[in-house]
Amino acid sequence: MPNVGIFFVINQYLLIDSVPLAQAEHYGNTLGYGGHYDYWENLQAVCVEEKSFKAIAYDAFPRGRVVYFSQQQQFVVYADKCLNRQQILKVAQAFNLSANQVRLARDEHYQCANCNADFLD
Repeated sequence: MPNVGIFFVINQYLLIDSVPLAQAEHYGNTLGYGGHYDYWENLQAVCVEEKSFKAIAYDAFPRGRVVYFSQQQQFVVYADKCLNRQQILKVAQAFNLSANQVRLARDEHYQCANCNADFLD
């Protein structure tokens, strides 16, 4: 079953927080799940990548969100512009989506420290 939720990329390590589409939350005309800051705040870091993630601001690493647009019956992956096609395909796979099920969108909200000229730590 396809999932929706949030993700971070920490040094090629994919960190996700997702739910099956059937458990998603309504937000306008979309179905989604999770919040980046809340996830970062509540994460109990176990591995090296998670510890690196927790050591700095939640928005320092590339991140994004997978949402489902009900009317269009389409999944959209909102992602940081520094993430390449291979990384986006890895995200789609982690959310149980095939490449032809998703549309990629860029949004200024999803910018890591390297991509955001106004980033403040």
